[in-house]
Amino acid sequence: MRMRELERASGISRETIRFYIREGLLPEPERSHRNSATYTDEHLARLITIRRLKDERFLPLSVIRTLFTAGGDWTEPDMLPGIDHLLHTRLDAEGERVDAVAYCEQLGGDPDHLADTIAAGVVKPAADGTLSPRDQRILRLVIDGEKLGFNRARGYMGEEFGHIADLMHSVAELEVKTFFARVAPHVGELEAVDMAERGIGILNQLMGELFIREVLALLAERRRVANDNRAAEASEAGGTA
Repeated sequence: MRMRELERASGISRETIRFYIREGLLPEPERSHRNSATYTDEHLARLITIRRLKDERFLPLSVIRTLFTAGGDWTEPDMLPGIDHLLHTRLDAEGERVDAVAYCEQLGGDPDHLADTIAAGVVKPAADGTLSPRDQRILRLVIDGEKLGFNRARGYMGEEFGHIADLMHSVAELEVKTFFARVAPHVGELEAVDMAERGIGILNQLMGELFIREVLALLAERRRVANDNRAAEASEAGGTA
């Protein structure tokens, strides 16, 4: 982001931001040339933390600088401490845990494929081998795919679904970091929970629509290349004749 965007997001003036940079409280921004600077989420997170440490804990800048020098994650861990429990309450429906292997067999799945998905981190049973209601739904989707033909016999091991799980972890990590840097400092806990709950629903739909769009675009490009190749082959054959 540019300086004016950082000012607006943090509520801190550019003069103060520049002072913090000179004092070593903020890292230097990236500069494409002398009069152009780009700031990142780290700058915003640090500014929010500095403000909270100054205004709520009354720490002097010298102490804050020492904390920063020691290293660490500058999105405060105690920000919105109840949001984890509140979101779990809203998003995780009540339900019994079930044995993973027994549930897989009940759905008609392949136990070996179950082992693959567990190894890939797609399904995450507890230490006692049971699945939460959410992991039960995930396993059901995996088995639905297996029945369609996305199975071990055709080379679909757990890694394929594991790539999706890894991608979702990266997306979730980015969104949580951004949420705590840009939203959490400015709202109360209940408003934050409402935003997070509805935002997750919107993001789920958005990712689904983006995925469909990209798959169709790739298939169309594949068809275009195939048509071009056939046309080129026909042209060469006509020229040879």
